[in-house]
Parts: sequence; C-alpha cells; structure tokens
Amino acid sequence: MEDQNIKKLALIVSANCTRQSTIEECQKMGQINDQQYSQINKEMSDRIYTFLTYLLQKPADEYTVMLEAMAKHFPENQDMPELSQFILQQSQNSGSAASQQH
Repeated sequence: MEDQNIKKLALIVSANCTRQSTIEECQKMGQINDQQYSQINKEMSDRIYTFLTYLLQKPADEYTVMLEAMAKHFPENQDMPELSQFILQQSQNSGSAASQQH
C-alpha cells in the first residue's frame, strides 16, 4: 500500500474512533477544549499511521520487534475489543444509500 493511502487510512480510522465517542462528548461538555481535542486526534492518527506502516510496509522482523515493544503496554485489566456497532451501522447505512443511488 502506498504511503499516502496509509496516511489517509490512519486519518479515517482515527476520525471514526473519536466520532460520537466519550472523548467527543468531553469536548462538547467543555471538559477538554478544541485544541486538546485536535491534539488527541493528531496523536492518535500518528500512532495508527505508525502501526499501519509497520504492518503493511516493513519486513516481518521489524514489525515483530515493534509489536513486542508495544505489547509491554498491554492493558491486562481491559476488556478485549469487540466490533463497534456504531461503525457497523454506519457502513450498513452507507451501503443502503449507495444501492439506492444505482
């Protein structure tokens, strides 16, 4: 995958992770300001971009080293992730709209 596409994918993932989330609610309620919200989004998209770059472009040994280093911060007491119903619903709605246009 080309680097520009990885960057776009990182931005898409980041934006969809914060959209209609707890962090967005905190911004709306004034618990964090616009500058902090933008900084959180930037940090998240940079980190996602880094992970995607290693996953999609680096040799397996480099990716493995990076993943092992990041695994040291694995949240042992955190629930395992599940598919986001919000994102799944958005993609279903987009698919319905696209099929209605044809």
